[in-house]
Amino acid sequence: MKIFIILFLSGLYISTTHAGLSEQLQQLQLRANAAYEQMISAKKEAEYLEKDVAFAERELQAAKKRLADVEQDAEAARQKSAEANKKLERATSQWKEASDILEREWLESGRK
Repeated sequence: MKIFIILFLSGLYISTTHAGLSEQLQQLQLRANAAYEQMISAKKEAEYLEKDVAFAERELQAAKKRLADVEQDAEAARQKSAEANKKLERATSQWKEASDILEREWLESGRK
């Protein structure tokens, strides 16, 4: 009878221990599932943000190219403006010279 009681208590202890282990395993499984879901969510967010970075980098490169083109246009405009100012100076100088000659000739023609 003692053996029966010992076996009964051992069986009860093993069942209780097994039930406790089962509950622990279930909790571990739930935590593992939650961690997996967080990992998948973080992965999706990282992939989405990588696409955003790639898009932003393409936009940045396009903006840099547009800026370089505008800088070239501005430099060409500066050169043309400098050339136009030189032409204006030459034309102004020629006009003053011609006006001075005309004035002298006019004055001299009036004296004779």
